[in-house]
Amino acid sequence: LSRARPSHLLQLRGGGLSNNLAGGDALISEKRVPGRVSEWSERHVELWLKACSLDDVVRNFRAHQIDGSALMGLNEDRILRMDIAAVAKQIRVFDAVTHIQKVENMPQRQKIKVPGVFESFWRFFSCRFLMTSEGKSGSELKEELINANSNMALVSALLLGVTMSWAFGATNTCFCNKLTGRDCYCSSGFDLDGEALWAFFSFSMIASVLFTSCTITAVVQILAVQECSDDHEITVFFDKLGQDEVLCGPLMIGGIFSTSVAMGIYMVFTEKLGIYYNQKSNWGYVTAAVCAIIALSQIPTWAAIARKLYAAKLYAAWHPEH
Repeated sequence: LSRARPSHLLQLRGGGLSNNLAGGDALISEKRVPGRVSEWSERHVELWLKACSLDDVVRNFRAHQIDGSALMGLNEDRILRMDIAAVAKQIRVFDAVTHIQKVENMPQRQKIKVPGVFESFWRFFSCRFLMTSEGKSGSELKEELINANSNMALVSALLLGVTMSWAFGATNTCFCNKLTGRDCYCSSGFDLDGEALWAFFSFSMIASVLFTSCTITAVVQILAVQECSDDHEITVFFDKLGQDEVLCGPLMIGGIFSTSVAMGIYMVFTEKLGIYYNQKSNWGYVTAAVCAIIALSQIPTWAAIARKLYAAKLYAAWHPEH
């Protein structure tokens, strides 16, 4: 396996050289070979090659003693050194090997179902659609979590500063004449009164707690994954995390929802806008309605992201690249 590589397969792949990859998948689904590719013998590999209409390269695989574990370790460079003369054959073998490696490393992808409309909303807001990736190494999982959690921690910390200022600003302020001790000028927090002010304070504080929890969770997860010594530890750690892997997502979504409610309360119930006394205007209702329409119009698009992700994974599972 020491011959210099003659060309780059990725630059030569074409649509007219597709293999009978479904035949290879049928071997596994019909249980004519072990379910795990890494457990295949050389004989099983030969059966798979024939099912993929690659009979003419069986001798090359046999000469290099390629069994299941070796098959999972094949890459472009090693395929090019297997004495397969025709470049077209090299490309077809590369396609077939890449596909079977994906089947082995991503067993759940072919079982994915595209969620319905209402289920898509639930999967989006619970962030379950973010737990569908497979076949990644421990280092890739680590990098993914650090990048995602760092971004969420930054955003939630910034929003925390906003909502905390709202919560602490929801107070009545009075300025009194020291000479008389009786002449006072008072202003309610954010020009809200009564129950509206209490509701504004409550949702601002709830949002603050959610954003704080999101920030702390993100940082703790980053610190924990940094303590893993190798890829195996990282993979096991993610298995143990389960749904908690995406806990920051629902916390941030809950915080944004609470912030939006507080904004709506202010738009509807504020009376003076801190400028001058006047009669209550309908512009607060109009503003709140327009903002609600803008926000609600985006929700179907957000839910569609989850549906499109599942659809893309399902399509890729049953339709190889070439």
